[in-house]
Amino acid sequence: MNEYKWLIKRIVFVGLVIFLGFILQSTVFSELKLAGVSPNILLIITTFFGFMRGRKEGMITGFFCGLINDIFYGIHFGAFTLIYMLIGYLNGFFRKIFFGDDIKLPMLWVGLSDILYGFIMYAIFYLPRGRNDAYYYIMNIIFPEAVYTILVSLALYFIVYKLNEWLEKSEKRSESNLVR
Repeated sequence: MNEYKWLIKRIVFVGLVIFLGFILQSTVFSELKLAGVSPNILLIITTFFGFMRGRKEGMITGFFCGLINDIFYGIHFGAFTLIYMLIGYLNGFFRKIFFGDDIKLPMLWVGLSDILYGFIMYAIFYLPRGRNDAYYYIMNIIFPEAVYTILVSLALYFIVYKLNEWLEKSEKRSESNLVR
């Protein structure tokens, strides 16, 4: 049982982060729109966990972030889940070049992930309905949302990073106790 204590702690931690992110996204930031868009907190969480923990955890975090989006906002059930899983997985490739104190790379990938998310959303939800004005969508939805998401991720990055660092130290202590 002791060997799974760190796993249970990680699941509860990630679950709480996703839940709090969803609450922030659907309440606070839905009221704090800038230029008609709000930041994508669940995308930030998915990107950060992909960076900090790798492809598998990025994909699992993306699955649950997308699932909660699908449950509450999904028109085509599973679309958000697949998009977030893809983004978490892709960000996991950069775990090897991730350095916690360097904020440039995570912010770059949060922005690129949000732009990728915007283009996928456009292709899935707007193109099939005959809305072909891509320039308008890019300039008024995709880029403003990406900028706003990057700004919010600046504030959230060090909080998530420090919590993840604390959890990793806790896991290492648990593992070293098992080895004895």
